[in-house]
Amino acid sequence: MERMDQAASVISDASSALYISFFPMLKATAVPLPSGSVFVCANSLVVSDKAVTAKRNYNLRVVETLVGARILARALGISVNEKERVTLREVVGRFLGEREGQELSIDALQAGLERVEKEVEVLRPEVVSDDGELGVTMKEMIVMSGLSEQGFHDVYLSWVEGKFIGIALHSVFISKKSLIVEATLFQLYKRVKHVLAEALRVLQFRQTCFEASGTAALERLGHLMNESQTSCAELFQCSCPELNELTRLAREAGAYGSRLTGICFFFTFSSSFLMVLLRCRMGRMYSVTCRRGQGRVIH
Repeated sequence: MERMDQAASVISDASSALYISFFPMLKATAVPLPSGSVFVCANSLVVSDKAVTAKRNYNLRVVETLVGARILARALGISVNEKERVTLREVVGRFLGEREGQELSIDALQAGLERVEKEVEVLRPEVVSDDGELGVTMKEMIVMSGLSEQGFHDVYLSWVEGKFIGIALHSVFISKKSLIVEATLFQLYKRVKHVLAEALRVLQFRQTCFEASGTAALERLGHLMNESQTSCAELFQCSCPELNELTRLAREAGAYGSRLTGICFFFTFSSSFLMVLLRCRMGRMYSVTCRRGQGRVIH
């Protein structure tokens, strides 16, 4: 995310969205936005302290996604080195026969994502609890990865790059240095399903901007943004009640779509809705939040 933010800041164009690819190298392409569209960013006033929450959120998502990529690769018959931390993008590329240094066309990548997305069900637990819980235990995750316990720890829980140096499970600490991941159940299915679907939505958003226009384009883009917000909240679980409320208010006020992004959230609508939205709907949300204080910090 940090690299994405920096690239967008340096390469961005005021009149366009930016399609950024980091594989096989950094590349950015301007994507023209529909005429008459207005994008608004709003701060939720909620602070997520990564120094405190990383072990349960950011770091955990990285581990879940990488392990999910390995398990998905095994299900697809893709060879993965025992000490390799293969990514989902690499899994899709290998599935399509992409050679090292080669860049797939947008159409090929989209078709590949659609095919691989259908295979995500292999990550769904064999036994689902009565409450619909879809997570797996550490022991189950190691077995699914095909690695030994020590091999799994070396690849996914003992990074030498300064990010991951231990794990806690059921309050049992396996590292004497620092706690980096804390979980009882690991949501491999939800995380991978979100990442692949989100990648597809990015390509569909880009395609809509190039091929559609007018109200039809705005409605399609709004639909994609709403799907993204739902997935962020329910599958990747990186939203919060305040963001959910802001996106709901935006849609009620006439926005075609709204979703979280980075430190805030944004939504799109035709320019005639702008003042009504800011004065009536959003004003109500902020007046309540400010009376309570200065937002809150997620711990």
